[in-house]
Amino acid sequence: MKKTIGILIIFILYTLIVNTYPIITLWDKCLIAFIQHTLSAIPLFIPLLPDCILYSIMIAVPIMGGSAYFFKEKKYLNILFLCSIPLITFLLNCIIKPLIHRQRPTYNLQLSIHPESFSYVSSHSLVTFCLWGMVILYALKHIANKQLKYSIITFSIAWILFVGFSRIWLGVHYPTDVLGAYILGGCLLGIYSRCIL
Repeated sequence: MKKTIGILIIFILYTLIVNTYPIITLWDKCLIAFIQHTLSAIPLFIPLLPDCILYSIMIAVPIMGGSAYFFKEKKYLNILFLCSIPLITFLLNCIIKPLIHRQRPTYNLQLSIHPESFSYVSSHSLVTFCLWGMVILYALKHIANKQLKYSIITFSIAWILFVGFSRIWLGVHYPTDVLGAYILGGCLLGIYSRCIL
């Protein structure tokens, strides 16, 4: 529990720093522009994948897979905890975004999609980090087959990073929004892991 509280304190301090110093937003904008320029030859549908059907599938896969396993093991409370992750992350975003009130990157940095809501934290990154983070924790603790375990962990980490990176690439979130989502996700994972694992 001390680690979870420590991560929460880090998140609060990080949020204060990001919101207090405009130089961070300037750095964020430069990094977005650099990424977009560097990757300009890559088709835009690639960073848009998390916004398309893949995002729904990638939320459904850990929930359905975990729920099926927990149902088989008769751990019904674990199903409730697992299924609550998208709802909890959504509610946290509904509280944090208006509270922090950080504007999205400028319109000229946004490729293809133009969200209306505030920027901090990235909801895509947060829910992905929490759900696939649970998959990683579960694999570490319960899967004996090393090849299967490391394949699941590698895929999960790659998906978490890809979703976060795609938000920056599309210019709909600052890099610090994604990092903030990962820090908050670490705090939530600490709570969830105590309840489920």
